[in-house]
Amino acid sequence: MKLTLLSLCVLGAMVHAQVPSSAPAEKSLPPTRLLLDAKQQAALGVQVAPVQASGKGQVLVSATVVTPPGKAFTVSAPYAGQISRLMVGVGDAVKSGAPLAQFTSPMLGDARRLLNEASIDYKTASAAAQRDQAMLDEGIIPAVRLQLSRAKQEAALSLLKSREAELAVSGLRFDGASGGYATGVMNAPLSGVVLEAFAAVGQRVEAGAVLFKLADTSQLQLELQLSNDKAAQLQAGDEVSIATRDAKAKILAVSRAVDASQSARARAVVTQRGNLQVGEFVAVTVHAKSKPLTAGQSQWLVPSRAITQWRGKPWLFVVHPQGFDAQAVNVISATDDVSLVEAAWPAGTQVATTGIASLRALLQKDE
Repeated sequence: MKLTLLSLCVLGAMVHAQVPSSAPAEKSLPPTRLLLDAKQQAALGVQVAPVQASGKGQVLVSATVVTPPGKAFTVSAPYAGQISRLMVGVGDAVKSGAPLAQFTSPMLGDARRLLNEASIDYKTASAAAQRDQAMLDEGIIPAVRLQLSRAKQEAALSLLKSREAELAVSGLRFDGASGGYATGVMNAPLSGVVLEAFAAVGQRVEAGAVLFKLADTSQLQLELQLSNDKAAQLQAGDEVSIATRDAKAKILAVSRAVDASQSARARAVVTQRGNLQVGEFVAVTVHAKSKPLTAGQSQWLVPSRAITQWRGKPWLFVVHPQGFDAQAVNVISATDDVSLVEAAWPAGTQVATTGIASLRALLQKDE
């Protein structure tokens, strides 16, 4: 509900704010109370919700669901060419060696021709070396003639292996491939799921263009993005929960070295998969063993939208029988959806979750 300046002024005149007469240090400021009845709260569009008690040492962070190292693979175009046939789509499960697509390229035809010529040259050089060996045994030719033949045979063998290696690295297979001498079949390098397919049939691509991304999703990991403060609270073995996905994990390692965005990272192995999917971005809760509670304080989970900034601090509007108490809180960690705050509240405490801008406007009307 949008309120005009006049309506806010009218409501402001009805609100009695308990503000200290003197100006003590900001650290010792008492709560500022807004006296609002149910009708006024409805006019401001204010709704409330109870805070949730948090366990000891919880840290809220964001994470990306990934596969373990070595469990993902990219299939690229070995030559400039085009996809002549697709055999799989995104989400398909494939076994190692299963065909993914037919690939056609004139350069592939040249590579196969050069391999065939190298094979013929090696056979010819081998036959010549065998003939010269027999002639040397009969004393017809000198030994140097055989040495020259052996040298040609070794050179032909080296060229043959080089041509074979070139085609092996391309990842293409030719058994049963239809479409001509310049067509090969791309096979899956591992068993897994096709995460992405970038090319369409008939599309021309450059050498090195990524065509498929595959991953073995039988085991998942989390890559956590951390601030320096959060990274200092975590250690290997800390438990991780992802409530929105009914999943759990355990911290494997924490890197406190920061990247260009001044973020540290941690890895966690998923122990209970729930409904996590590779590549998604999720909010997770880390139950840090090394983060004790401050004496006399408690930790609570509140919606991030309930927090507002005022006087350089985060504040919450806590429900009071006569309205709301605006209270400064210590935000330990937060995501876009949920924040973990530290405050001395009794069980059953409720906070405003909507209409925050209107409440803040009333709070600031005398400033």
